[in-house]
Amino acid sequence: MASSNKQTKVERQQTAREKARQMQEEQRRQERRRSLMVRWGAVTAVVVVIAVVVGIIFMNSSRSIPDAGPAPSAANDQGGITLTSTTELAPGDEAFTEVDNTDASQPELTGEAPTSVPGGEARPAGEPAQIIVYADANCVHCASFEQENAGLMAEWLDAGEVTVEYRMLDYLDNPATGNYSSRAGNALACMAEQSPEHYNSFMTQIFASYATKQGEGLSDDELKEMASGLGADLNSCIDGNEYRPFVTHTGMAAREAQIAGTPSVWVQGENWDQSTPFAEYVEGKIAEQS
Repeated sequence: MASSNKQTKVERQQTAREKARQMQEEQRRQERRRSLMVRWGAVTAVVVVIAVVVGIIFMNSSRSIPDAGPAPSAANDQGGITLTSTTELAPGDEAFTEVDNTDASQPELTGEAPTSVPGGEARPAGEPAQIIVYADANCVHCASFEQENAGLMAEWLDAGEVTVEYRMLDYLDNPATGNYSSRAGNALACMAEQSPEHYNSFMTQIFASYATKQGEGLSDDELKEMASGLGADLNSCIDGNEYRPFVTHTGMAAREAQIAGTPSVWVQGENWDQSTPFAEYVEGKIAEQS
């Protein structure tokens, strides 16, 4: 007797239940995919909104910074401010009172290391050795350099063995930090103008803050509070971005000099290439001046 291929009632019920289970599982998979798409869509929308807001803030901030403005009385035409002791600044260039970046074009970096920098000529024998430091307040390597060498430079300064000129740059400006490099440069210029005896201490504290800020930078309120702790009121100068055009000028002068990164340190007209410990290198230059 031939066997029948017809399913029994029980088998038909099992087949139906299996198909129903598969359909339910497929529906659940589709619902999970739709849920994920909705979530990612929401995340993408939030990211876009944040990017737009940051962009607007950056553009508005950029528009609020004028192209022209004053230079600190202690500044030279390269944007440098020179310490002659830990509490004294050298007079600046008398003719350098204003900057105007209106028609200035951004110099291009060629990648070729400079062999000299403007104003970096070796001082004659018998005079203090000259140190020039190109730095950015939001540069981790600059912070490390200051941590390791600020104490030494302070000793040399107060012994009359060196002068230290800082040229503070805007290289690491970033909308995420509110262009902290320029804001810190402005605050330092404010200090040089209004309370020069605290310039060196302010510089040291700004770089020391990198250890906790880790590239986030200080807010304007924190810069003002730090200055206040030293006994200086820089509130209106910082709020008014008084020396932001000057900071822009300093950065452009550094690019024109082909300074590609920070810190870039020059001693007696020569670039310290870090192959020799800084203390040993400068002590050698100081000895040559004797």
